Amino acid sequence: MGIVSAIIALLRAVPSLERLFLKISDGVKEARAKERFNAKLNHIDAAIAAARDGGGVWDGQGTQWSEGVDRTPPIPEGSTLRTSVDEGSIEESSRTGV
Repeated sequence: MGIVSAIIALLRAVPSLERLFLKISDGVKEARAKERFNAKLNHIDAAIAAARDGGGVWDGQGTQWSEGVDRTPPIPEGSTLRTSVDEGSIEESSRTGV
């Protein structure tokens, strides 16, 4: 333990060495964190691939575009669409109880 405390005392005595040491240790921590993150992403990708290939969620048929549901219904050529305003009055609605 005496060697470690001597190194720490030397690093604190020379601030530039301390900053260099801290940058190196931060770089090592970031590299390890990135490695763990990539391992997790690879695990997720493998699980998705297994679900697709194993028939879990994926049926192997692929996806197809269906225009039947997404398309608006065609308007017949001979029809004329017009908006209208309800001509009812307040008196009529009061008689019906509405």
